Amino acid sequence: MRSLITLAVFVAGIGQAQALSCLAPSVQTSFTAASDAEESYVMAVGRLTPLPGETPPEQPADPNDRKGYTLQTQFDGNLATLDGFTDASRFFVTVEVVCAGPWCGAVPSDEMLFFIERRGDQNVLVEGPCPQYALPATEQVVDGAMSCVTGRGCTPPE
Repeated sequence: MRSLITLAVFVAGIGQAQALSCLAPSVQTSFTAASDAEESYVMAVGRLTPLPGETPPEQPADPNDRKGYTLQTQFDGNLATLDGFTDASRFFVTVEVVCAGPWCGAVPSDEMLFFIERRGDQNVLVEGPCPQYALPATEQVVDGAMSCVTGRGCTPPE
């Protein structure tokens, strides 16, 4: 009987101790996912700034009750061309922050490489707890993106 109680306590604690495990995205896997999707995407390097008055909602004390939200932002940066990220652009982007249980995405604030979905006349970035369409704009990431765009190779690192 004692071992059954110990097992029950152990099993009950497993759910709380589990952590979200995300595979690290690569520019190549993100590029391929965006290219293969039915939706249309633009690739850009820059920053998102929340519009005046836009702030993430307060989340409940219980992390399991967290909810996704949208935030209106402005993109400032450059769109991809065959010559690089040379098309200076500024436009509005709706960021859809998605939650999976207690884990939520966030609105990126650093300079990033974005894959921004075009929905009619709207620009949308979906940011979940395992982000796929916003990667730090390091030299390696930007070079990898251009390699994918120009057809020089788009094989993910191993």
